Amino acid sequence: MSSPTPEIVITVGYPGSGKGTYVKPLLAAGYQCFNRDTVGGSTSKTDSLIYRAARAAHAAGCRQFVFDNTYGTIASREPVIALGKELGIPVSVLWLQTTLEQAQVFASRRQVQQTGGLLRKAEYKAHRGNPNMFPPGAQYAYRKRFEQPTLAEGFAVITAVEIETVWGPEYTNRAVILDLDGTVRVVPDEKVCPWPRTTAEVTILDGCGALLQRKQREGFLILGATNQSGASRKPDDEKYVSEANIEACIQATSDGLGVDIDCLYSTDRGGPPSSFWRKPCPGMGVVLIEKYKLDPSKCIYVGDMTSDKTFAERCGFQFAWAADYFR
Repeated sequence: MSSPTPEIVITVGYPGSGKGTYVKPLLAAGYQCFNRDTVGGSTSKTDSLIYRAARAAHAAGCRQFVFDNTYGTIASREPVIALGKELGIPVSVLWLQTTLEQAQVFASRRQVQQTGGLLRKAEYKAHRGNPNMFPPGAQYAYRKRFEQPTLAEGFAVITAVEIETVWGPEYTNRAVILDLDGTVRVVPDEKVCPWPRTTAEVTILDGCGALLQRKQREGFLILGATNQSGASRKPDDEKYVSEANIEACIQATSDGLGVDIDCLYSTDRGGPPSSFWRKPCPGMGVVLIEKYKLDPSKCIYVGDMTSDKTFAERCGFQFAWAADYFR
């Protein structure tokens, strides 16, 4: 039997880009994996723990290595190239073409599958030791500093890998997923407060209930995903609404529409996202997909804002403007 061809492979891609999936065939072929998350240490210095472990493996006879890390900058990749020269082994790049939007979906899905739910801002502290549990800021920071890998750095081969979002054969159900304010219920007063603070302020828009009742009879699940940042305000703020009142208003909305709605809501305030909950981040959509085994392509998200449209696109839902869908 011939000896395996010596090779060092590094992965390049967003945190949460799906690198582990594309490393599995290499591991099955006999490559030894060196991941900072499991070996420990930094990837930025040639004498760090991860590269010392690789040298020890080489001394023991290993000739095929895969470094499963993000490697988003030239500086972060230099130690691997130096290691390849030291060991006399060519270095190749597996460059995952995952988009930021796909990476957000993958990261959200991993949170749901590994922790049983989507992490909120305060919950990240409890998972600080788990490198797979990170907020959206980690991905935005990666995009900002990313430098495209080139052969001029010293790589033997750079392979670009197109990425598809695949849910699985059990994801077959369909749903109508709703925004609430401005979509199925009246905005009380845009200048005073753009969302209801009590059930007395919940008014259903004409035509919504009958259509949703028909969709429910046709076999569609009726679900919801709404931003409710009023809960993030101080209680003396005129736009403040408690989570208890948010939930009561959601129930009043369901009652007014005449359909049962499992509606998720985000209390995150606007601005740079602190979790994957707030639209247009796809977190709420991923939770619903996982919970109900939805086929996103068979689902339609109905909203009234550009952020709703972006949210739908990231989740893979069809999108309809509320004014067109209901009226």
